[in-house]
Amino acid sequence: MRIDKIRLHNFRNFEEEVFEFSSQFTVVIGNNGKGKSSLLQGLRLAAASFFLGLDEPERLHIQKEDIRRIDTGKRFAPQQNCFFEAWGNVAGNACQWKRTLSKENGRTDYKDAYSISSIAEALNHQINKELKDNIDLPVICYFSTARLWSESKQTIQLKKKGAKLKDGYARCLDAKSDKISPLEWIKSNYYKQLKGKDNGGLLNAVLEAVTTCVSGWGQLEWDEDYDDLAGVFTDEEGGSKFIPLYFLSDGQRTMASLVAEIAYRCVVLNDHLGANAVKESKGIVMIDELDMHLHPNWQKTVVQDLKRAFPSIQFVATTHSPFIIQSVGAHELINLDKDTDVNPQDLSIEEVSQEIQGVESNFATANTEYEKTASSYLSALEKSPSPNNGIPVHEFTKQLDDMEATVSDPAVRAFMKMKRLEKSISK
Repeated sequence: MRIDKIRLHNFRNFEEEVFEFSSQFTVVIGNNGKGKSSLLQGLRLAAASFFLGLDEPERLHIQKEDIRRIDTGKRFAPQQNCFFEAWGNVAGNACQWKRTLSKENGRTDYKDAYSISSIAEALNHQINKELKDNIDLPVICYFSTARLWSESKQTIQLKKKGAKLKDGYARCLDAKSDKISPLEWIKSNYYKQLKGKDNGGLLNAVLEAVTTCVSGWGQLEWDEDYDDLAGVFTDEEGGSKFIPLYFLSDGQRTMASLVAEIAYRCVVLNDHLGANAVKESKGIVMIDELDMHLHPNWQKTVVQDLKRAFPSIQFVATTHSPFIIQSVGAHELINLDKDTDVNPQDLSIEEVSQEIQGVESNFATANTEYEKTASSYLSALEKSPSPNNGIPVHEFTKQLDDMEATVSDPAVRAFMKMKRLEKSISK
């Protein structure tokens, strides 16, 4: 599955907008409240339309919370005909589909989603009725800002044999990602591998994806003592230690579990591809705030890491990070604040912040305020009291004193006093 374009009408923040996406990676940026998460929610529902033709996965619909509302001053008036319309490619077929919630207490229709549901229905029949095992299925994942691993350590059960469609799509679009199923699968297949049972390279494919995206953590294995995925972590100084997943930092653990879940769904849905299941599986992955808990050095490389690990997957991610913005091309960027055709890769971090994100100054906010105060102070000195301008001396003195009092930086305050003394001596 690939979504090339989506139209959102009366959907959350958007009255009427159309967005186009790169085939491999798209980064969505914009100020808070501009609709980054709303755009991702539209994509989430568009991808979920595929489930209309499948037996097992849970179906998602437009909710009343997705309806755009207008503030009339006394109430928020819901707008009619909230819909999304999408264009893309599903299982090798060009496809266009649409779903509409016409009114707040209505139901999301599916009459205009037949093009995608019929494709899914045919795949469902081939897998569950004809029992074919060589059918390519799209990987679909959504990661919200609730993906941070906040749960206590859990016992990991062995993954039992299940249904391909049910396991491959279970909880794939939930607000909280599925951290446990991938670990159960890894544990089960690790023990099978120890017994000499061949899994066609699927386990190694999943572990390779994790080590590609979590720098410094390698030689992965299932550790019986901690009942966890573990490996050797090498720090920047070259020091190494054996460390389980649960004891990694928040950023490392969150990224490792995100990558493991995507790779797990690749091998469950497309196990017939064997060792190439992770590299060759197609689909769409949506990530809200990709930079969450990642150090700037990691933010610089995370897009390229994901591209290397999953070269056939389409990613759409939101971010506030200038480092992530700098790592993508102009065709891979959607700026909800303003249209821009400049290539972020040609800019410095300061230029990305100023020209693309609209940050006014390279300095800290406090220093910017000091600069403004000092400029106002110097302008005031030029308007020193005189019979011509009618400024009383006591008001002028108080004005200067008040401005000096607002500056906590002793160097700036000393500069202001020096200029004030210089002015008085010259007079």
